[in-house]
Amino acid sequence: MAVGCAFFIFCPLKVKSGKIERTILAATPGPATLNLRMEAPLGTITFLFTDIEGSSRLWERFPVDMGRALARHDGILREAIERNGGFVFKTVGDAFCVAFDTAGHALRAASEAQQNLFAEPWGETGPLRVRMALHTGEAEFRDGDYFGPSLNRVARVMSAGHGGQVLLTYSTVQLVRDDLPARVSLRDLGERRLRDLSRPEHVFQLVIEGLPADFPSLRSLEAMPNNLPVQLTSFIGREKEMAEAKRLLNETHLLTLIGTGGTGKTRLSLQVAADLLENFADGVWFVELAVINDPVQVPATVAGALGVREEAEHPLLETLSNFLRAKHLLLIFDNCEHVVEACAQLVESLLRAAPNLRVIATSRHSLGIAGEVILPIPPLSMPNLFRERISGVDAMEIVSQFEAVRLFIDRAVAVKPTFEVTNENAPAVAEICWRLDGIPLALELAAARVKVLTPQQIAQRLNDRFRLLTGGSRTAMPRQQTLRALIDWSIDLLSGPEKIVLRRLGVFAGGRTMAAVEEVCSGNGVEDWEVLDLLTQLVDKSLLAVESGPDGGIRYTMTESVWQYAREKLEESGEIGEMRDRHLEYFLRMAKEMQPRLIGPDQALWLERLDVERINFRQALEWSLKSPGQARNGLSIASALIRLWEVRSNLKDGRELIESLLQRPETAGRDTLRAWGIHAFGRMAWMRDENELAASCFREAMEIFDELGNRENGALMRVFYGFIERSLEHLDAAENLLRDALKTGEELSAPIVIATATSGLGSVMGDRGNHELGLELKLNSVEKFRSLGDKWIIGLLLWGVSREATSLGRSETAREALVEWAGISRELHNKWTLPYILHAFGDLKIIEKHYHRAALLFAAAEAMRDHLGFTLLPYEQRAHDESMAILRANLSEVEFRQAWENGKVMRPWAALELAQQS
Repeated sequence: MAVGCAFFIFCPLKVKSGKIERTILAATPGPATLNLRMEAPLGTITFLFTDIEGSSRLWERFPVDMGRALARHDGILREAIERNGGFVFKTVGDAFCVAFDTAGHALRAASEAQQNLFAEPWGETGPLRVRMALHTGEAEFRDGDYFGPSLNRVARVMSAGHGGQVLLTYSTVQLVRDDLPARVSLRDLGERRLRDLSRPEHVFQLVIEGLPADFPSLRSLEAMPNNLPVQLTSFIGREKEMAEAKRLLNETHLLTLIGTGGTGKTRLSLQVAADLLENFADGVWFVELAVINDPVQVPATVAGALGVREEAEHPLLETLSNFLRAKHLLLIFDNCEHVVEACAQLVESLLRAAPNLRVIATSRHSLGIAGEVILPIPPLSMPNLFRERISGVDAMEIVSQFEAVRLFIDRAVAVKPTFEVTNENAPAVAEICWRLDGIPLALELAAARVKVLTPQQIAQRLNDRFRLLTGGSRTAMPRQQTLRALIDWSIDLLSGPEKIVLRRLGVFAGGRTMAAVEEVCSGNGVEDWEVLDLLTQLVDKSLLAVESGPDGGIRYTMTESVWQYAREKLEESGEIGEMRDRHLEYFLRMAKEMQPRLIGPDQALWLERLDVERINFRQALEWSLKSPGQARNGLSIASALIRLWEVRSNLKDGRELIESLLQRPETAGRDTLRAWGIHAFGRMAWMRDENELAASCFREAMEIFDELGNRENGALMRVFYGFIERSLEHLDAAENLLRDALKTGEELSAPIVIATATSGLGSVMGDRGNHELGLELKLNSVEKFRSLGDKWIIGLLLWGVSREATSLGRSETAREALVEWAGISRELHNKWTLPYILHAFGDLKIIEKHYHRAALLFAAAEAMRDHLGFTLLPYEQRAHDESMAILRANLSEVEFRQAWENGKVMRPWAALELAQQS
């Protein structure tokens, strides 16, 4: 119901404050119709939006009583609104949209209405719980309605709330915090990402004495499963396409948004998904395909977005199908055109396997599969200068009706806050939007010029530059040519060094830092000391965007169209080989420098710094496979990144790249580089439960190090080989390898060898039933690793500590280990350990005789395993079966089923919080 109040975004024009008097006919359900003469506030306004929570359900249950209850609801709201001078400008169903001259009046109206709603005896329907939101900002009043971003903002704040809750934005709180009514206070709920995907909103809750004050978490993006990216600019227009996309998605499983580059297909898909987030219990997931070069990578990219881990014994398509089969989920396949066949095959297979799956695809071409519904995305609405002339005293009002103009104004104000449309410059603005065919990217590039040019000057330059394009039939001209011509025009306006840097930036993918640009892109026409100024100039001209990196540093990004253009220009320049070599050298050095930091006390920070460069590392590795003589450098990068892949679970990509690098002739020699490469490949196989392959890798790496006389690294490989033998339940072989490695480690005073071998022996002792010794060895290993600062390994060792302590009935020791492990996993942003942590807590609850909670945690762990595509190893399955037998012996079937069903739908981190409660 909330969407009825306004999801309209207009760029507000500068208007003096005042009031407009009008007569409205307010239809109140029931026998009476009330005529009100009221005044519409103008300028800076406080908006109050209201909505009954669950009204559709109430109408279904109480079709007769609900009519009477709604009439009382409307009367209560209107009384509070009128008493405080509010102007009801729209009602949609049970939703009210109200404007107030002052924030204080709006707050009092909301407070009084909630108090009276709470006190009302509702009868059969039960209480009507109304959610409300207040926001203060500018808006344009036209044709009896308000328009502008403020309307969109307040609607989205309200949609995040719950029945009985009143939410306020920071702009309103600033005006009321020093003059609150009696028995009313404010609660700071912090910054929340609303569903317009742009800047977060600082939200407060109105606390009214005597009324409920505790509500569930806000329905913000953070509270629902999704990976929708933050957008740096506001969403403008597209009301018609938004409504149509939502309607079609209710009727089809595959909706493809078709349009030329730069028309905003991606942004529209993201906004539709954000608005529909509540409709998908298992979330909304965005799959970025723009940087994928090989169609074979499409399934792995989808798996990465979903957090699904591939299984050694099953094809990835089968794993994805099994994962999605019972999910109610929305997938966005973005930028499909260059891998359209692969996308079509995958989407068709997944839709057949998963009846509740919905897919939005964005592409310049249809996928061409059965059941696909195509929604063409046209350019933004714009003035047609063939049919009408924009001039006169109402020029400003006329042009503001068009989406293209509103977008141009919004982006122009972003670069020049004093910019405004007047009757004098409105014709030029209209011409810009018309000549650029309403293409959003083109408009954004042109709007960036208002920093140094007037709209009239921009229009004149466009006219000069595009004479050839407009000389023939405009209707026959491909719109992509217009976009390309605009980019050409933007590039033509650059200085020589700016052009050089822009094209060289195409060697990066997914962002780049200042240090990387200075090293890779300088030289041959660009001095390194010039780079900062040149990047700043490119940002000012909207060819680059600035984002904040994980360490607070600056990263420079490009839109896809500009990146593709820069890449093409780089190839045409003849510099592509040199630039890719320099790019590879830079990321090789970064990987080597970062590798030792990934096992130190600042592990989480360095993992983040490496993770944001994952696409650049991939680009470097792909080049090392294509460029003669670079495979050894590629293998060095891959080996150094093993901890990144290990923690962040990007296993398939890593495994395939390392395997290809190891097959190159220049990496075939039995030297240190190959040994570490084989070790990295073995770790990938180990984490994917390919234990036989992992064993052969660690054995080969061990033999190479032995041949080279490197006893320490040879001993370390023996430890890993021993771990695999233990996983294969070859306990005698495992113990021999581990004891041999421990002996060598002690002889060489090698702490990592000693600590890892000790841990492995602890596992073997526990498997043999000697849990006292197993726990002692595990604790000893943990202390050794604490001195090394490697939190990731500490977490894995604590898993073993909890297992041995649980076997001994030492619940406090087990609990402390699991709590610490959970904290490490959260700090390192690792997901794949979570089901193991929940499972271990379940085992702990069994020995504490909290059987109901144990069943709940086992169910939550199973749901998470299913989500990630995990399977239990044979010895893990046997232990799990024993635990299930204990639970069924101590719980009735009803108790067990209730706990299991609750656990399966519980959010993982919520389950973990419950697990940590004693």
